[in-house]
Parts: sequence; C-alpha cells; structure tokens
Amino acid sequence: MANTYNWDFPTLDVHNSAQNGHDDVIQNVHWRMTATSDTETDADGNALFVTAYGSIGLTTPDAGDASFIAFDSVTKDNCKSWVLSNLDKTEVEMQTMLDDQITALASPPTGQRTPSSW
Repeated sequence: MANTYNWDFPTLDVHNSAQNGHDDVIQNVHWRMTATSDTETDADGNALFVTAYGSIGLTTPDAGDASFIAFDSVTKDNCKSWVLSNLDKTEVEMQTMLDDQITALASPPTGQRTPSSW
C-alpha cells in the first residue's frame, strides 16, 4: 500500500515573557500527521485518509543552553523531531500506525449484517 504523509504544526504555544534569558520559548507544539492513500478510495472515489494529532510540551531551556533554537529559526523538521522524541516513536512507526488504520478503513475487520431469514 502506497501512502502520502504530511506533517502539520498549526500552532505553537509560546511564553510571553523571557524564560531563563531566552525570548519566545516554545511551550507546546500542536501537531497533526495525515496519511492519504495513493490507491484506496471510498465509495465516492475520494482517497482514504487518516490523521493522528495531539500536542506535546517542551521543557524550558536552561540559561546558556546551546541547543536552544530562536523562535524565528525553528523549522517544521525541528517540530517533527520534538514530537517524535516526545512520543518515543520513529517516523516509520508513525507511518505504520497510520497505514494500519487505512487498511482497516479499506477492508474493515468487522461489519454489520442481518441474517437473510429475518
């Protein structure tokens, strides 16, 4: 099954005052990862898709923390790395989780029926 994956970071919560000498420290990253099937469609012909989402909290950096990234220098890749680290998952594990959900949508493991004799 081939799928296309997209990460989105719609909002970053930022401290309004300096934290340990750092300005605009990110407190929370709100994230969404969407997998869209390149092959499976619903009854109307629309590509099947699933989304995982959430928010993760970041620790406040210490004064002089060399790994601190200034707000305007933060990239989507930084955010993705923080999310994966916080979830203790690899990107491949996230993709597999979403792939499994698309498979279940395309071929549901259970269904609803009524015996024909009713």
